[in-house]
Amino acid sequence: MPTVTVTDVVVTTRKVKLPAICPGCGGRLRAEGALRVWGFVDESRKARLPRASDDAMDAVAGIILGDAGYDSGETFIDNVSVMCRRCNRALAEGAFTVKPAK
Repeated sequence: MPTVTVTDVVVTTRKVKLPAICPGCGGRLRAEGALRVWGFVDESRKARLPRASDDAMDAVAGIILGDAGYDSGETFIDNVSVMCRRCNRALAEGAFTVKPAK
């Protein structure tokens, strides 16, 4: 029986107040494109288990990912990091922690 690696994801959200003016550069944060926002996309993708003829380096966590585009069904974890685009000052950041496997 093949072994693959799966990931447990727990997302919590919180409200954070942002200033209207960047404390780093004085830029107006309500202006179009003033912020740089990072998030994560949960993508659904075609895949299969490895075959004996596959190169071991092609497997990602024990699975061969398809070459084609993504299936529908994506979700988005938004606003993990919010920065001033003008000076790159972090205005709000979520915590991202990777714990070692048990």
